[in-house]
Amino acid sequence: MRHKYLLLSVALLALCPVLAGAQSINYKGETVELGPKTFLLDSKAQESEYVFNDFHKAIEKAHDGTAAEPMRIYIAPGVYWIDDPDDPEVRRNPDGSTPIGMTVRCNALQLLGLSDDPRDVVLGSARGQTQGSIGNFTMFEFFGDDLVFKDLTMGNYCNIDLEYPLDPSLNRPKRRSAITQAQLAFCHGDRVYAENVRFVSRLNLCPLEGARRILFVGCHFECTDDSLNKNGVYLGCDFDFWGRQPFGSVSPWGSVFLDCRFNVCHEEDVQAISKSVGRHSLVDCAFYAGRPLY
Repeated sequence: MRHKYLLLSVALLALCPVLAGAQSINYKGETVELGPKTFLLDSKAQESEYVFNDFHKAIEKAHDGTAAEPMRIYIAPGVYWIDDPDDPEVRRNPDGSTPIGMTVRCNALQLLGLSDDPRDVVLGSARGQTQGSIGNFTMFEFFGDDLVFKDLTMGNYCNIDLEYPLDPSLNRPKRRSAITQAQLAFCHGDRVYAENVRFVSRLNLCPLEGARRILFVGCHFECTDDSLNKNGVYLGCDFDFWGRQPFGSVSPWGSVFLDCRFNVCHEEDVQAISKSVGRHSLVDCAFYAGRPLY
């Protein structure tokens, strides 16, 4: 057993992009200097001016970037709880609106995982309607243009298990099996880009819902109904549909799917796209199911 955990520690150390006190990291083979607009988030690191071990602390110090000089936060492998899943207090908004785990106001913010496997970098919560929350708990609310998300997972583990292969001690069982509205992120802004990101929950996924224009490239989605960004462009993405109607409604501009794969995971006889009539464009896409759909 001791040998097993020694091997695990060595594996995690190999993924660690920075040593205590260092001022640079390795990102995709290039050396990146830390600075006022270049932070490292690492749950195991000793904190310094530009190195943080808590997501909230990093965001508190972040400030607006520009398209030419974005605000970048590089995130080392680990599980980062945006909302404490062990806090027994029920989340609610005094005005009756949607309870938000964390509000982020920053233009040209980039959240960049330091692993090619998005399962290694997890931003998580574990609350939903009537399950730790009064209202449809939503992990994030972003305000800003030119946002970028790469190589990470956004997960609401209210109704799904968190399985973390790098360190199984960080695994966490779902809060409850009964599926409820457990949301990920609202986004108020334009020109939003997500690449190699896993968006996982079940009902009302809301992957950066509300962005004026958003492009998803090579992303993975797990959801039931009323879930997908209704005006997104999805390129080379894959979807696990655990419900029949992943869209609750459609924007006037519609959504576009290019070279995408849809995995039908439920056992109902019919798979639809939306509860409402609207535009959806599918080009070079494929549906897969364990049995025929009618």
